[in-house]
Amino acid sequence: MELTVEKVFLASIFHDIGKFYQRAEINSLKKIITETYRYSIESSKSYSPRHQEWGAYFYKNSGLPYKNEIEGVILNHHSPINLLSELVQLADHVSANEREDYISSENERVKNMVSTLSLVSLKYNKKNKKYKRVSRLSEFKELIDREEENIKLSYKNLWNEFEEQVKNIVREHKNTEKLDITDPFYEKIYYLLKEYTSNVPSAFFYSEPEISLFSHLSTTAAIAISIFKQYEDGFKNGDINIFKGIKSDKKIMGIVKGDVSGIQNFIYNVSQEHAVKKLRGRSFYVSYLLEIIARYIIYSEKLSISNVIYNGGGHFYLLGPAILIDKLSYYQKKIEENLFKAHGIELTVNLSGEKISLNELSGELFKNISEKVEDKKFRKFESILKKNHEEIFNLKDVSQNLCPYCHRELIGEKCEFCESFAELGDFLTKKNSFKILKTNKKVEKINSYNDIFNLFGYEIKFGDNLKDSYLTVKDKKIDFGRYIYIIKSANYVPKKDDGSIADLETIANNSNGIKKWGVLRGDVDNLGKVFGKGLGDKPPISKKATLSQEIEIFFGKFLEDIVRERFPNSSVIYSGGDDFFILGPWSDLPNLAWEIQKSLRSFSGENKDITVSMAMEFAPAKKYPVYRVALGAGNNLDIAKNYKRNGYEKNAFFNFNKVVGWEEFEEYTLIKEKLESFINKNITRKVLYVLRHFSGENRKIWRLFYYFSRLADRNKEIGKEILGFLDLILRNDNKLYKHIDSITYWVEYETREG
Repeated sequence: MELTVEKVFLASIFHDIGKFYQRAEINSLKKIITETYRYSIESSKSYSPRHQEWGAYFYKNSGLPYKNEIEGVILNHHSPINLLSELVQLADHVSANEREDYISSENERVKNMVSTLSLVSLKYNKKNKKYKRVSRLSEFKELIDREEENIKLSYKNLWNEFEEQVKNIVREHKNTEKLDITDPFYEKIYYLLKEYTSNVPSAFFYSEPEISLFSHLSTTAAIAISIFKQYEDGFKNGDINIFKGIKSDKKIMGIVKGDVSGIQNFIYNVSQEHAVKKLRGRSFYVSYLLEIIARYIIYSEKLSISNVIYNGGGHFYLLGPAILIDKLSYYQKKIEENLFKAHGIELTVNLSGEKISLNELSGELFKNISEKVEDKKFRKFESILKKNHEEIFNLKDVSQNLCPYCHRELIGEKCEFCESFAELGDFLTKKNSFKILKTNKKVEKINSYNDIFNLFGYEIKFGDNLKDSYLTVKDKKIDFGRYIYIIKSANYVPKKDDGSIADLETIANNSNGIKKWGVLRGDVDNLGKVFGKGLGDKPPISKKATLSQEIEIFFGKFLEDIVRERFPNSSVIYSGGDDFFILGPWSDLPNLAWEIQKSLRSFSGENKDITVSMAMEFAPAKKYPVYRVALGAGNNLDIAKNYKRNGYEKNAFFNFNKVVGWEEFEEYTLIKEKLESFINKNITRKVLYVLRHFSGENRKIWRLFYYFSRLADRNKEIGKEILGFLDLILRNDNKLYKHIDSITYWVEYETREG
């Protein structure tokens, strides 16, 4: 048979699907499968169908393309009979770090998947192992303490749903053997498997069943396609000696990192009018600019969506053949030319890559490549510098009527380009789907976000219930016949009573006390160590992919759910990878930060090695530039990251000029609530200024005793509470509670009018 990338993709991404089918334990089929594959079963000295036979039977009867060829590969991927099955076997072993060649027995107990995040180990060895329910990825709610009692039924129900969705895809796509790898059909297959196999384990025989079947399937596909493209002529010519030349230490693959530079300047530098819409639109644009650039590279190289092994948090990783690395300078030049036309030197995407061997996929691969791309930030636009030297370094003529944000000529008082991001933000809330379409449009002048996407050969079209689209709503069960998957970025925004998107003034007016809006920023502490040392010695790439996905689901879905359900006046402007940016009424943000921290702890099985630091900053005025507030919150986050105390570091929250460790937060809020209750009972506000004056002071603390005694005398009905409060905040060394000044500001702002 002639090998194509489509066949390699299907064979490798379905090679272990039988593990899922087998666990559904559909006994009525067991006899049929035994009869169908009797020779295969008996020749392996087995007594019943193994996952190979279950998987082969599924594929043969699924209606998916190349059924006979792929059935044979699935059936024989542990005992290869041709080049494709040998390729899949090799990729399978690399994905699992050479630990695979195990065939599950019929009597092996079916298990729930263990959360990888709950097992990460850096400083603390004691772990509370938590499990995931056997469920769709999008319906995953929480970890569970013990395995499901009716786990076989859960597998069966999930499998039945999966099979129905395969039928939906087959029904909607005809002549599938004529479709190429860039067709939405192949993306649907990829996302269908992501939705249905992310919460089931790849195997049970590891020390813990912590690697998801999806991570194993998708990384196997990425590896197989990379090797196939590196030796494409040999595979197509049927060269049976091809694997003799593939040594484990030979650099036959390439890893590429793409990283957005200038993301903060671009997203947050917006005018006040329709600011929330523009922020939403710009955040979406940056997220999908990376998506489109990743597509532009992988589809130019005839790779598959599985070769994008990660995309989120302002960067992506691609896995491809080693020859891809030789072409990176071409892609970098194309990106810099296009983004310079669009954004000047404000925003770009830096690429860095290196050739790797099969062995290196389990090493500190991502650390090395990240260091390279960081270095490249100091050499932005290097590829076009010579040609565009004058354009880059010439000063702008400020006498023209230019937009202060993008420096394009204004039409009247409007900037068409900047307004296109407000339109984009509007579409995201009014339309329930969007498509990413290929286009050959020529771009004469960049007037909108779509003009930039056009430069890379794509455009985005919004509408309701578009076929082969992505849903902008996340609470809908996906019909994979019609849709590809759900939007990657956060999409919730607060609205006014008339249904329009809330503006900054509306958000500020929803604050308690003083009316201001603020921002909350945060990210996971020690993420590099978590992916390095935290996963043990030489973890397979499928294990890293599983961890990435667990972090992605928390910051991509759970965080937005917390905001939508419990803090509806706030908006997740950006959330991806391991960091986030939320804009909301300032008084909601400390409590929101606490909820996020508690939820991450719960999501990681109370793992003390998984921590998050956050910082708040509020706008001095309702029309204060978002960019400056974002910058202030970023600086505050750096301070929180440097907070060390009593054997702890990081894992803290910057609030009102003080950093509070999360282990201190409950006491911190308790003291705040008591002090606030006094103000609400009409005790003089002077107490706030007195406490602030004495914070950090212990030489004349007797004066504070005197003040509180008089305060108790003047408010006899709560006199004991007042003196009890002084006992609460006075420590052994006659110093006040160390965060008392921060608390006085918090209480002052929350109890002040206007």
